[in-house]
Amino acid sequence: MRQEGTKQEGTRQLIVVGLGPGDPELVTVKGRRAIEAADLVFVPRSHTSEESRALHIARPWLNPQRQQVVLLTLPMTRDATHAAETYRTVAEEIGTRLADQRRETARGVYLLLGDPLLYGTFTCIWGELVARWPSLAVEVVPGVTSFAAAAAQVGLPLSTHQERVAIVPASEQLDSTALEQLCASFETVIVMKVGRVLPQLIAALDTIGLLDRAIYAEHIGMPEERIVRDPGSLRDYQGPYLSLLIVRQKGENEP
Repeated sequence: MRQEGTKQEGTRQLIVVGLGPGDPELVTVKGRRAIEAADLVFVPRSHTSEESRALHIARPWLNPQRQQVVLLTLPMTRDATHAAETYRTVAEEIGTRLADQRRETARGVYLLLGDPLLYGTFTCIWGELVARWPSLAVEVVPGVTSFAAAAAQVGLPLSTHQERVAIVPASEQLDSTALEQLCASFETVIVMKVGRVLPQLIAALDTIGLLDRAIYAEHIGMPEERIVRDPGSLRDYQGPYLSLLIVRQKGENEP
């Protein structure tokens, strides 16, 4: 018989592991240990037919003889109602799987790219999960962000001294006026998931005279990694979902 979430016995734990941008060598030691110790490995993906990038990264630390991998489908959608229903369904899947474990202590990990608390899918699931299973212990292991990895690749300081950094999601509302206001208030502006609005952002940066202060990056840490120091060459290019822009105005002692 299935146990109700509020009546589960024993210890149930879920560790949310940020895997970083894609390079397995950037996964933290703490994250690897959590993956190796888990009984259940929850892995999100956008489509049922696609291979999970998170699963590919974590595979060296998985033991198929002992662990069960649970694939969770989280389609990308702008429909708030559909998205909320998906988050509830996924939370139900995670909570039920952990509750149904026949051992006193059940340990699960939820894997995702980047850092779990920065535009991560789990932030949308967390509330549903703890509301249904309030005794579930949830821990978060942070991950290296894609913009930190991209900045390291090109040797670009993100901030020095008292400088400020803004991290924003890409959108059609981020026009030249909005971008100019951000750049007037922050020495560094990081735009995440630029994808299809990349041409718009490049035009906006050109308008405000900061195109030569930007770098573009996609699929950081992955075999298809690409970094472009001259984003003006991408005026007609629509990037993938895993892409970003870093706009860095000159700081102290920088060329």
